[in-house]
Order: sequence, then structure tokens, then C-alpha cells
Amino acid sequence: MATPQTSTRKLRSRANGHDKKAAAAAAARNDLHAAQEAAETFVSAVKSSANHFTEHLGRAVGDKVVKAQHGAETVAEKAVDARHRLEDTIRERPLMSVGVAAGAGVMLALLSRR
Repeated sequence: MATPQTSTRKLRSRANGHDKKAAAAAAARNDLHAAQEAAETFVSAVKSSANHFTEHLGRAVGDKVVKAQHGAETVAEKAVDARHRLEDTIRERPLMSVGVAAGAGVMLALLSRR
């Protein structure tokens, strides 16, 4: 039969086991909460970096688009100028123009045979 002291020890042992489990559960909850906060901080930092990168990339692309448009306009202007000069040369020297065109045709024909 159990003595009063033995019963008290068993109760204390059970209580200590329950307290240890509760403490471990509380520690696990605290760790989980800390990990969740760290994950939220990380996600926030990644979003901020992505937004900054997107803005920077948008500005860089915008600058390149503007430069490309200016370059295309310059090339178009030069092409129009070259066409006008060629038309003027053809009007001034029609026989020479026909000769050059014929020579170019002969050269292309010879090259295409090979």
C-alpha cells in the first residue's frame, strides 16, 4: 500500500512532467512566433528590393527606349538625305546612273551563279 509520502511524490512527479511539457510547448510557440516574424521581415525586405529593382529597371529601360528612338530618327533622316542625294545624282547624270545600275546587275548575276 502506498504511503502518503509516496502519493505526494507521484503527484509532484506528474505535475513536474506536466509543467515541463507546458514549458516546452510555450518555448515552441515562442520559437514559432519568432520564426514567423523573421519570415515576415524577410518577405518585406524582398518586396522592397523587388520594388526598388523594378523602378531602377524601368528608368534604365525608359532611357534606352528614348535613345533608341533618337537613333532611329537619326537613321531615318540620313536615309531620306541619301535618297534625295541619289535622286539628284540620277537627274544630273542619267547615263552614268544607268551604267552603274547595269554594272551592279552584272556583278550580282555573276555572284549568284556561283
